[in-house]
Amino acid sequence: MTASEASDKLTPQTQALLILMSAVTYFYAFKLNLHWFDWMEFSHGTNWVFIPSGIRLLFVLVLARFGGIGIALGSIGVNYTYGDVDAHLFNIVTGLISGLSPFLARYLAMRWFNFDTLLFNFTAKDLFRVSVLFAVVNALLHQLWYFWMDKTPDFLSSALAMGVGDWFGTVLVLTAASLGIQLFKLIQRRPP
Repeated sequence: MTASEASDKLTPQTQALLILMSAVTYFYAFKLNLHWFDWMEFSHGTNWVFIPSGIRLLFVLVLARFGGIGIALGSIGVNYTYGDVDAHLFNIVTGLISGLSPFLARYLAMRWFNFDTLLFNFTAKDLFRVSVLFAVVNALLHQLWYFWMDKTPDFLSSALAMGVGDWFGTVLVLTAASLGIQLFKLIQRRPP
């Protein structure tokens, strides 16, 4: 069974709940990142450490399109909350890029690295490869958009900084998720 087949078996209410959970989690991860790392902002929307990028990739790896839709909605919410409320095109397109870039990285990883869509046998090497791929895809798409909209003065420097920040955030989140899963499995194996 593929991830698409598995997700098609979910009720519409469950699908909506997954999307809402992804959106809300992303929104609050962004707020937390502002609180912890705002002082490390390089340029508009570019941080040297960006935890929400890890949330983006984690949700899209696990929840596929529902994660991508949730991330896009959460990002649109972030843009309207912390950005210019009258910049509708910028806010919406930026949100769509936030949801699309991890989905595109997931798609490319499945094709190029032959990942199983259900992520069975996902290794540390796979985590490294997909995190680098995502950081590059996400930084390029966002910075092309920001440069086009005159939000960043230097495409190359901002893309590099965003790629590094996205990669650090992704590795932190995916490593924490992996450790959490291992801890959960260990707790389940212990006799009562």
